[in-house]
This record gives sequence, C-alpha cells and structure tokens, in this order.
Amino acid sequence: LKKGASHNFPRGVMERTEEVQRFAEHGCSVLCLGCSEGMLFGIDYSAWSVGPQFMGVKLIPPGLHYVYCSASAAEDIGICRSGFFLHMKPKDVAVFRWDPENEELIRPENEESVRYADGVRSFDFDRNLGPYPLELREQWAELTRHTTAELVQKIEPISGRVRSKRAEYDAATNPKAAEDMDLEKPTEIESNTGSLFFSNFPRIRRKKGISAAEMTHLYMDRTPQLEEMIAKQYSGNELAILGELQLSYISFLLGQNFDGFEQWRALLLLLCSCEDAALRRTELFAELLRTFFTQLSQAPSDLFGDDLTKENFLGSCALSLLEICNTDAPKLQKRCSKLRELVEEKFGLSTEDLALLGEDAPEVVDLQG
Repeated sequence: LKKGASHNFPRGVMERTEEVQRFAEHGCSVLCLGCSEGMLFGIDYSAWSVGPQFMGVKLIPPGLHYVYCSASAAEDIGICRSGFFLHMKPKDVAVFRWDPENEELIRPENEESVRYADGVRSFDFDRNLGPYPLELREQWAELTRHTTAELVQKIEPISGRVRSKRAEYDAATNPKAAEDMDLEKPTEIESNTGSLFFSNFPRIRRKKGISAAEMTHLYMDRTPQLEEMIAKQYSGNELAILGELQLSYISFLLGQNFDGFEQWRALLLLLCSCEDAALRRTELFAELLRTFFTQLSQAPSDLFGDDLTKENFLGSCALSLLEICNTDAPKLQKRCSKLRELVEEKFGLSTEDLALLGEDAPEVVDLQG
C-alpha cells in the first residue's frame, strides 16, 4: 500500500479544524452496506482492514477518487481486488452494498440509495463513517491533476469496475504491441474482464522516398505519433494525454491491473521520445515533468523492486525526458532541475553516472528505509 495507508480504521474524535469543518459542510461521503469484518476497503491512498461497525467514509473532498476493495485485507496471492473511479460533487453521497458472491461493491436500487443518502446527510450513520485522511488530500489532487470525468468515462470498463489482473494472464505482453495497434480501431473487450479502453497508438508511417537518415529520425523521435494521438484520440487537447497517463498509473498502482501498467509504460516511453514536440509544446512538457515527478516521488519504494519495473525503464525515461527538455524555457529548466535531484535521490547516483551505466543501472533505492 502507498505510504500513509493504514491497516486499521481510525478511531477516536477528530480535531475540529477549519479544514474539517469545511468538508463537514461541503464534503462527500461513501456509504458501504453489508461489509464483512476483515475485508479490505480503500479510497485513494488509504486502505483499511475494516471492523464490524464500518459503514464507509466521510469528509471526502469533491473531485475524482478511486475506491477499491477485496474480500480480505491479507496480501495473499489469488485474492482479487475490484475498484472503480468515482467523481463526486460537493455534498454528494454514494451508496454501495457489498456483494459477497462476486466480491465487489454494487449500487442498490435507486429508491433505496436515495433513502440511505438522506440518512447520511441527517448524520444517522455518522458514528460508523471514518474520516477521509485529509493529510493526503493534496498528494492525491496532484496525482489526478489532469484527469477528468469525461476521460474516465472514455477508458473505464463497460461494467465500470477495474479488476486486478496479473501479467501472466495477459495475452499481449509484448512491449512493442502498442506500436502495432490501429489508431482507428478501439479494442473490443468483454465487459466482465474489468479491462480498460485505453487509447491506441498510431503506427509509425513511413513515407516513400525518404532517406536512411530521415528513417532513423522517424524511429528515434516519435513526435509524429504523439501529434496524431493528440489530434485523433484527444480532440486536440494536449493535456488529456497526461490525464490518461495518470489514470493508467492509478489503475496499476491501486487497481493492481496489468493493463494499467502497460499503458502507463507505453505512454511514458512515447512522451519521452519526442524531441521535436518538446520544443513546440512547452506547456505539455512542463506539465509532463510535473506529472512524472509526482509519480516518481509518491510511488512506494517496493514498486521499483517489482519484476515489471526492475529493468529501469523509469530511469531511462527520466534521463530521456531531461535531455529533450533541456531548452531555454525557464519553466522547463526549473522543473528539470527538480526532477534531476529526485532521480539522483531515488537511484543513489548522479544522472551522468546513471546514463553511463545504461542497462546495468541499479534499481531504485529507498534512502529513508
């Protein structure tokens, strides 16, 4: 779990600060009926093994959240996790019921949901609702900075539920598979798999009569692919690709979904290979530096020892990004400096030494552990 997560639901009375009072008046709540003692319930960066009186969470900041659960809080292999993105407006109450057969949270009938929501607003369940960990609010807001409800609707499964999915059960583990996808064809996926409808990557288009040098540049600098994705997949909104980068990261980190990892990795590799675009799209790459800094700094240390990431693609992406963003733009220079410091802290080496080592670079180290 992400640092800051708790294995036991918080008890006691919260200090009535100005922030707590504000979210008591305008915050949101998630009510969960029929939860089994000992099951895992999580929202954003915090998860708990719930007790017998647990019925949900209150004081939730409005905005996008990720709710997830499993039948047991034990980290045993084979325990399935399901989750979903939830966009909440001020004073919203979302009502769910635990389905023990399918091991997931489901929505009750509308009339029942309305009745229970009214009960939450009347404080009938207040003693059974734990407080959202407001100390993690700003971290989560930064992690979801470019996500939108529309983008979630575009990529979420038909069922709305993201289910855990391990790499060994994925039929397309070839890292180059994304390059062979047809931009015009969304992948058709069965609704009960919990797979997400991520954006496909356009093929590299070879023009007739180009020189060997131009062909090499076409494969080294993937700016044409990026430009085509922004135009066709995101209707010209360049920052939407960062929203998908953030949603895929959350699907991987909290949803334990391998498709999320594959898309996160593929998007990073694409964005960090677009030298021409970095010169023309300064705002996009300034925000990419910020987004990547946030993901690298907030990721749990054990992520970097995982089989999926031990090949150090994160280190190579960081070095490539620092290289292509080395321009005269003041904002890029400032953010490159911060990312360079973070990379040196995470890897325990200077970026120059890390670049020299290449594939032999060490794994990320936890200097605080």
